[in-house]
Amino acid sequence: YINDQSLQGLYLNDYRSYISQVFPEMTPFEGTIRENLTFGNLNIDDDTIKWALEKTKLNDWLRYQVDGLRTMIYPEGKQLSTSIARKIVLARAIIIKPKLLLIKDALDQLEKEESNAIMDFLIDDSNPWSLIVVSHNESWSKKCQRIIKLDEGEIQNK
Repeated sequence: YINDQSLQGLYLNDYRSYISQVFPEMTPFEGTIRENLTFGNLNIDDDTIKWALEKTKLNDWLRYQVDGLRTMIYPEGKQLSTSIARKIVLARAIIIKPKLLLIKDALDQLEKEESNAIMDFLIDDSNPWSLIVVSHNESWSKKCQRIIKLDEGEIQNK
């Protein structure tokens, strides 16, 4: 059951549209920054794009891109720094304002101050998502409401 609804009654593709994820192996794809953020979803307006860029601390970097949102990204974001590539993937995940946001080590390549600001945003109760974080970064443990530790396959609640 999910939210008291049987899995058998769920349309899996509809359900998946409410989930976003950010994993270390995820990278930007070949296309413009806009395409990377929206996946071609025409329902995502410029204000929402601006919001995602601001919240992931990409807006200052974007100002230096001559073509702005039309800047082309090479396959796997090869011309980008690791921190910019990770922020683009994170912005892509939050731009749809999912109901569930899953992230794993998404902020590890960022500077501490920037990472903490993004963490504070991600855990803010005004966001529409439930957040599940997998990380060894101790900063998360100070900010999360609940910590679940796996120890040799056993769940250990803290």
